[in-house]
Amino acid sequence: MDIKVNKRDLSDNENYIIADSALNHYNSLKEKLKINSKKEIYCKLETLKILKEIKDNEYYKLDGYKSFEAFSKDYRLARAQVYNYLKIANAIEDGIIQEEFLIKNGILETLIILRNKESKTIKKSKQNPIKPLRFQLKKQESY
Repeated sequence: MDIKVNKRDLSDNENYIIADSALNHYNSLKEKLKINSKKEIYCKLETLKILKEIKDNEYYKLDGYKSFEAFSKDYRLARAQVYNYLKIANAIEDGIIQEEFLIKNGILETLIILRNKESKTIKKSKQNPIKPLRFQLKKQESY
């Protein structure tokens, strides 16, 4: 009687272990990313409050800046970014958007919603509800 033992291939088991550890590492990285993004949004929220207070109270003039734009350039803040932050800060102050919404959805989503709210009012004002009736008479005497 001749007994043959087949070789076992245990490399698949090692791949599962490696894949499982990679998955665990990936999940921990995602958690860190969520935590960092929350910290980042809190920092941005604080930044937009600070910028609004400086602009509203014209504190930039105390340093000799003639305009708020010159002040923001000194701090290497993009003009569009600064005014987007101010738009969000004004919306929070007016009660249009709450801080929790900003923290949950982020700055870009908040800006999109603010732009959509503004564009609805603009579209309504541009439309002319009365359409003019134009016709041409064949004889000049009719005019």
